[in-house]
Amino acid sequence: MRRRHALRAILLLALLLLPPGYYAWCMYWPQTLPAAGVTLPLRLGSSTAQAIADLEHSGLLPHPQVFKLAVLLAGKPSLQAGLYQFHGPVSQAEVLRRLIRGQSTPLFLRVIPGWRLQDVYAEMTKDAPYLDLHGLPPAALAAKQLPALGVGSVSAEGWLYPDSYRYVPGESALSVLHRAAARMQRQLAHLWTERAPGLPLRNPYQALILASVVEKEGASAGQQARIAAVFLNRLRLGMPLQSDPTVIYAMGDRYHGALTAADMRFPSPYNTYLHKGLPPAPIAMPGYSSLAAVLHPARSDDLYFIAKGDQYFYSQHYIVHLRQIRRYLQGKAGASHAATP
Repeated sequence: MRRRHALRAILLLALLLLPPGYYAWCMYWPQTLPAAGVTLPLRLGSSTAQAIADLEHSGLLPHPQVFKLAVLLAGKPSLQAGLYQFHGPVSQAEVLRRLIRGQSTPLFLRVIPGWRLQDVYAEMTKDAPYLDLHGLPPAALAAKQLPALGVGSVSAEGWLYPDSYRYVPGESALSVLHRAAARMQRQLAHLWTERAPGLPLRNPYQALILASVVEKEGASAGQQARIAAVFLNRLRLGMPLQSDPTVIYAMGDRYHGALTAADMRFPSPYNTYLHKGLPPAPIAMPGYSSLAAVLHPARSDDLYFIAKGDQYFYSQHYIVHLRQIRRYLQGKAGASHAATP
């Protein structure tokens, strides 16, 4: 403490020895910046010395020694990590004020409902250039095993709650994903506690899996509760779900935009045409509406549905289902339906 006070006293003496007005001129005289402005990322964990060096290199500090003196006189406050954008005339005092207050441009990592882990990774590498991807090797993502997310040994697929997550330059991508996973766990636990009675689901993880299937069916929030009811009714009766998105997920890069009859026999535990019950893990990141739809489904005895554009037609009986297929989907490309067992 005494050493700090002594240093301040020395700095004050040095300030008094400066030519009159020199300190104020260096700190408060606005400098002209390039027409495009200056963009500076200050990375998380950078020291004050490194931050000042980055500022000087960017051209924002024509008088770096006086800036260092100002930082010391201010009590060596933390210069907060962030993406800083400066336009027009700006003084060194303004630069220091913004860095102390953390007035930076917000950066966000998006997780969109229906995205898979590979989509999130593509977003990080393409549109989140300031994230630190160390500790997130592509091999781990391909295996869908990310223990750092705190979801145990199960697949990490499905565990990132769709939203936009703010981060600062240099922040670990894993830390952002951990926040998204924690958010999903909290939301899922809350919805599971308030779930409708009599659901044929043993635990929250099964609800997450089915919600991912409902999400990938691509229906609007207003239709998801009834689609969820169809799948839940099938589970109760031991019927296969027969959801096209599970086949698409199973096929991976082999899928080229249209499912064939041969594709429906693609060998995979995720193929719900071949296997009864739920897939072994989620097939996407479900949003709130699909989670709520599964845990609060519509009251319905329907076992089939077809989709024609944004219109959905439901039925309890297979013969009615066939009539709907002939009426609405015959010869229509891109049609979707819960097929027959």
